[in-house]
Amino acid sequence: MAARFFNSIVATSDPPASGVPNPIHSEAGADTAGYSGALVAGVRTYGWAAETVVGALGESWLDSGWIDYRLPRPLFAGERLDIVVERSGDAWSVSCCAGADRRIVLDGTAGPGEATWLDELDPPAPAPARKQPDTLPGYDLDHVPLRKPLNPLTVYVSSDAARQMVSQDLGLSSSRYLDSGVTPSFVHPYFLAARMAPLTRHNFVYGPTIHVRSQIQHRREARADRDISAGAQIVDAYDRNGHWYQVLDGRVTDGLGDLALIRHHTIFRPRGTSNAEPELGQTSHSPGTP
Repeated sequence: MAARFFNSIVATSDPPASGVPNPIHSEAGADTAGYSGALVAGVRTYGWAAETVVGALGESWLDSGWIDYRLPRPLFAGERLDIVVERSGDAWSVSCCAGADRRIVLDGTAGPGEATWLDELDPPAPAPARKQPDTLPGYDLDHVPLRKPLNPLTVYVSSDAARQMVSQDLGLSSSRYLDSGVTPSFVHPYFLAARMAPLTRHNFVYGPTIHVRSQIQHRREARADRDISAGAQIVDAYDRNGHWYQVLDGRVTDGLGDLALIRHHTIFRPRGTSNAEPELGQTSHSPGTP
C-alpha cells in the first residue's frame, strides 16, 4: 500500500445554512470575531480531507475507522487547499494547508478499527425528539447545562439530497456518491461530522461559534432514503484566553443503529462577541449543514 496520498482543491464558499445559520460563515459575523472574511466551515474542510483518507485507508474505514482532527487556522473561500495523508507509525497523519502562507488549517490522525480514546466518549442513549420550545435559551459559562441530553435533531436524507451535498456543497465528483444507479445512495462522512453544529443550534441561541476539533468513530457507513438522527450532551466547558469552549459527546444513528460516535469541540462564544440571536429564516437545499 502506498504510504503517501495527496489531493488539491480550491475551497469554495459555504452554501446557505438550513435552519439557523452560524454568523461566523458570513462576512459580518466573521468581522465581529476579528477575522478578515467569512470562514469556510471546518466540516467542509474535513469533507474534502475525508476523500483522501478513504483513498489511503480504504472504504472499510467508513464502517469501522476513526479520525481525530483539529482546525488550528481559518480557511477562506478561493484559497487552494492541499491535502496530505501519509502513514505515521500504526496510524495515518492528515494535514491540510492553504493560502500563500501555507498555513495548516486541518491537522490530525486517522486509523482503522477503534480509537484509543473511544472509551472516553459519553454520548447519551438514543431518544425520541421532544417538542421544540417557541423560544430557545442561551447560557453563559457559569450556567452550562452539563450532562443534560439535548433535544435530538432528525433529518430525512433522500438519495437526491445525498448526491447533491457531494456535488454542490463539496464540489466533488466521486462516483461512489454520485452514481444514480446506486439506491439508496451512500451518504458522505462530511454529513455525519456536520451533525453537532445544527444540533446545538436546534437547542440553544448562539452568536458566532468556531469549530476547533472533532473526534469521530465510524460504526457503519450511512445510506440515504431514511431518517438520520443526532443526539448529544455537553460534557465540558471552560475559558481559554477569553474564548468560551464547550465539548459535546454525540451519537449519530439511523433506524438500524449507530453510524458514528463524535466528540465535538467548539468555541461557543469567541472573545469579544456575544450570544446575540442570529438572523433566522435562511433555507438551503442541503439538509442541516452547519
